[in-house]
Amino acid sequence: MSERALYLRLSAFYLLYYGAVGCFVPYWPLYLRDSGHSAWVVGMAFAVLGTLRIGVPLLWGRVMDRRGQRMPVIVVTMLICSALFAVMPHVHHSLALLLGLHAAYALFWNAALPAFDVITLHSTRHTRLDYSQIRLWGSVGFVVTVLGCGALVESYGAGVVHPMVAVLMLAMVALGLYIPDTQGGARVQPVRGALLRHLRQPSVVALLITAFLSQLAFAPFYSFFSIYLQEHGYSSAVTGQLWALGVIAEIGVFVVASRLLMRYGVRATLLFSLASGVLRWALLALAVDQLYWLAFSQFLHFASFGLYHTATVVCMHRLFPEHLHGQAQALLAGLSFGAGGAIGNLMTGYAWDALGGPVVFMGAAAAAALGWLVVATALRDPAPQPIPDRRTAGDSENPRPR
Repeated sequence: MSERALYLRLSAFYLLYYGAVGCFVPYWPLYLRDSGHSAWVVGMAFAVLGTLRIGVPLLWGRVMDRRGQRMPVIVVTMLICSALFAVMPHVHHSLALLLGLHAAYALFWNAALPAFDVITLHSTRHTRLDYSQIRLWGSVGFVVTVLGCGALVESYGAGVVHPMVAVLMLAMVALGLYIPDTQGGARVQPVRGALLRHLRQPSVVALLITAFLSQLAFAPFYSFFSIYLQEHGYSSAVTGQLWALGVIAEIGVFVVASRLLMRYGVRATLLFSLASGVLRWALLALAVDQLYWLAFSQFLHFASFGLYHTATVVCMHRLFPEHLHGQAQALLAGLSFGAGGAIGNLMTGYAWDALGGPVVFMGAAAAAALGWLVVATALRDPAPQPIPDRRTAGDSENPRPR
């Protein structure tokens, strides 16, 4: 397969994946609230999703590292997710069934992204492709769907969310059949204690603690930002536009993220990103009624998420050998989106009605500040992995896509 064809297929998968996220994350809380559930139930539902991300990605990563195959697992799990999501809205009257289906959905959904990041990062080592310029298409997908879904929710209500997500997941299944496993199906025999030995590196410990704190800070944003805006009189259309603004800024930074990492290093990039997060959450707490400050806080998504995400994924990739890449990325997702998201959502659901959104977002700013301190005191820049010889890194007749 030519580099251009591979680039298009990898990019399209991210576009569809984050397109589904763009429908689900901003508008599913509105659907749950419109269905009569309290903030505590919304927080519990998202906490279930986060809790399953603690250990499940690592288990999936271990299975796929040992098999040397990722795309077949991704395809099957996305097909199951589509079926689960299609029936989820029909059980919202039963809290037990609602939370159970959220758990089942999280079990299979969490197989995809860490594994696909490994496929993409492996492609960047053995071709002339660039991870951040592939990943940016996920942000494009998020923008398109968050705007489109916002307009539809404004016109028809939040019930339009689940069929849109189910269709996007089915499209991922169809596309996944045409994306090759870049590891060629080679099985890797595990070495006892290998993962644990690498986990003892001070920089790995620091990165994982910071990832947890960063996602703890993001939890109220992901699960309650749309509700927060609704409480302050913003329409669903404006809410969608503000979500999109943040991701448009993220797209811009993905274009240059690799060059910024090469120039400034992982540590400096993380420090800047976490400082931007502190400012962002403080602005949400103190200036939500002032649209220009609210818009600026969303613009800071370029650093607090875009640069941060690229730096952490690349840093984790550099800190572990190739045969542990799947488990390393799964562990990163488990401790950040998993543990950080679950604990953050439980805390947010409990505190939202009792203390109010401004207090919750100031707590998020404090968590981001603590993450900044961990990076400043304990993280060191990992050495980049060797770059394959460009003369053998793919077909010379197929230049790198731009």
